[in-house]
Amino acid sequence: EFSPSQKSALLKFVTSCPRPPLLGFASLQPAFCIHKVRADRNLFEMLSRKEEDRLPTASTCMNLLKLPSYLNTSTLRSKLLYAITANAGFELS
Repeated sequence: EFSPSQKSALLKFVTSCPRPPLLGFASLQPAFCIHKVRADRNLFEMLSRKEEDRLPTASTCMNLLKLPSYLNTSTLRSKLLYAITANAGFELS
Protein backbone atom coordinates (compact mmCIF):
# COMPACT_ATOMS: atom_id res chain seq x y z
CA GLU A 1 0.00 0.00 0.00
CA PHE A 2 3.02 2.29 -0.34
CA SER A 3 3.63 4.58 -3.29
CA PRO A 4 6.73 3.95 -5.42
CA SER A 5 8.56 6.82 -3.69
CA GLN A 6 7.64 5.44 -0.24
CA LYS A 7 8.86 1.97 -1.29
CA SER A 8 12.13 3.52 -2.41
CA ALA A 9 12.44 5.39 0.91
CA LEU A 10 11.77 2.18 2.84
CA LEU A 11 14.39 0.31 0.85
CA LYS A 12 16.91 3.10 1.44
CA PHE A 13 16.05 3.15 5.16
CA VAL A 14 16.78 -0.57 5.53
CA THR A 15 19.55 -1.19 2.99
CA SER A 16 21.01 2.32 2.41
CA CYS A 17 20.28 1.91 -1.31
CA PRO A 18 17.05 3.37 -2.81
CA ARG A 19 16.89 0.84 -5.67
CA PRO A 20 16.32 -2.92 -5.58
CA PRO A 21 19.27 -5.19 -6.35
CA LEU A 22 20.00 -5.61 -10.05
CA LEU A 23 19.55 -9.39 -9.86
CA GLY A 24 16.49 -9.19 -7.58
CA PHE A 25 15.99 -9.59 -3.85
CA ALA A 26 17.11 -13.23 -3.95
CA SER A 27 20.64 -11.94 -4.58
CA LEU A 28 20.57 -9.48 -1.67
CA GLN A 29 23.22 -10.42 0.90
CA PRO A 30 22.41 -10.57 3.72
CA ALA A 31 18.75 -11.16 2.99
CA PHE A 32 16.17 -8.45 3.76
CA CYS A 33 14.76 -9.23 7.20
CA ILE A 34 12.15 -7.79 9.56
CA HIS A 35 12.63 -8.27 13.29
CA LYS A 36 10.05 -7.56 16.00
CA VAL A 37 11.75 -5.83 18.92
CA ARG A 38 10.55 -5.52 22.46
CA ALA A 39 11.88 -3.03 24.94
CA ASP A 40 12.90 -4.18 28.38
CA ARG A 41 10.21 -2.36 30.30
CA ASN A 42 8.36 -2.96 33.51
CA LEU A 43 4.64 -3.73 33.64
CA PHE A 44 3.61 -0.11 34.31
CA GLU A 45 5.54 1.18 31.30
CA MET A 46 4.08 -1.53 29.06
CA LEU A 47 0.56 -0.70 30.19
CA SER A 48 1.13 3.01 29.59
CA ARG A 49 1.92 2.26 25.91
CA LYS A 50 5.49 3.55 25.89
CA GLU A 51 6.19 0.97 23.17
CA GLU A 52 3.79 2.83 20.87
CA ASP A 53 6.04 5.92 21.11
CA ARG A 54 9.09 4.17 19.67
CA LEU A 55 10.01 4.49 16.00
CA PRO A 56 11.20 1.70 13.74
CA THR A 57 14.97 1.45 13.32
CA ALA A 58 17.23 -0.35 10.87
CA SER A 59 20.62 -1.97 10.69
CA THR A 60 21.65 -1.18 7.13
CA CYS A 61 24.72 -3.42 7.19
CA MET A 62 22.44 -6.37 7.95
CA ASN A 63 19.46 -5.24 5.80
CA LEU A 64 17.40 -5.53 8.98
CA LEU A 65 14.23 -3.57 9.78
CA LYS A 66 13.53 -3.53 13.52
CA LEU A 67 9.87 -2.90 14.37
CA PRO A 68 8.53 -2.25 17.87
CA SER A 69 5.33 -4.02 18.88
CA TYR A 70 2.47 -1.77 17.78
CA LEU A 71 -1.13 -2.50 18.70
CA ASN A 72 -2.58 -1.81 15.25
CA THR A 73 -1.56 -1.47 11.61
CA SER A 74 -2.43 2.23 11.38
CA THR A 75 0.13 3.04 14.08
CA LEU A 76 2.68 0.80 12.37
CA ARG A 77 2.10 2.54 9.05
CA SER A 78 2.30 6.08 10.45
CA LYS A 79 5.43 5.37 12.52
CA LEU A 80 7.13 3.60 9.62
CA LEU A 81 6.30 6.40 7.18
CA TYR A 82 7.59 8.97 9.66
CA ALA A 83 10.84 7.05 10.14
CA ILE A 84 11.54 6.54 6.43
CA THR A 85 10.72 10.10 5.42
CA ALA A 86 12.50 11.92 8.26
CA ASN A 87 15.82 11.80 6.34
CA ALA A 88 17.70 11.13 9.56
CA GLY A 89 20.76 8.96 9.54
CA PHE A 90 24.00 8.96 7.68
CA GLU A 91 25.01 9.00 4.05
CA LEU A 92 28.13 7.50 2.53
CA SER A 93 29.59 9.56 -0.28
